[in-house]
Amino acid sequence: MRPVTDPWFSDFLLRVGDGNEEIMDENFICIPDDMAIKYTNKANSMDALIDAIFLSLQSNEADSEFIISRAILTTKNESVDEINDQMIERFSGEKKVYYSFDEAEDDSNNLYLTEFLNSLNVSGLSPHYIRAFQQNVIDTEIIVGQHAGKRVFLPRIPLCPSDDEMLPFKLKRKQFPVRLSFSMTINKAQRQTISNVGVYLPDSIFSHEQLYVTLSRGISRVNTKVLVKPEKTFDHDAIYTSNVVYKEVLCD
Repeated sequence: MRPVTDPWFSDFLLRVGDGNEEIMDENFICIPDDMAIKYTNKANSMDALIDAIFLSLQSNEADSEFIISRAILTTKNESVDEINDQMIERFSGEKKVYYSFDEAEDDSNNLYLTEFLNSLNVSGLSPHYIRAFQQNVIDTEIIVGQHAGKRVFLPRIPLCPSDDEMLPFKLKRKQFPVRLSFSMTINKAQRQTISNVGVYLPDSIFSHEQLYVTLSRGISRVNTKVLVKPEKTFDHDAIYTSNVVYKEVLCD
């Protein structure tokens, strides 16, 4: 169990994790009204979720404690990138874009155009462009972990994707080794505790206990907000999402 501060929320998480929360149509559960962000359309609903989690961002954008105490979790890298792009556009100040240097190694026939390589968004690699900081180095401060408070300078480094990506060539990308993390996938958020957590579910969850893992990153009902793109409706005033729990796995 996560270190939650809300007894009701703790009990709710236990029911979700054990598969004992009331269900509709085999595995759909109701998200409590005060935790739910109503889905109207994609753009407006995502804006509402961002506003709920990153409240008063403009007046707190330089506050590291504010930034690291909140995040939006979702199922796919595609959605992560969309939310991160929307978030960075909300910051004030001049925008600076850093482009990577991409090449396909051993491509003697020049089959892969640079524009194509730039367009690839590969898991484990930084994106083709990054926005911020100085000309040839990122001057930054570590704000979490055992090295919190230390100042570090990040240069561009050569990066290569893992073999799991199954590309028909070996991609080499020289870029700053950073990625925005206002939003992250549910899997990458495991073992983390987030004081203010948003959850964006554009699709139903089908993995065992994944909804529990997602919701339990938060610490309280009031600071956990969930946006679900409705797949099924059982009550026009309620929000439902799937909760997959294989109870036989939980048995001794």
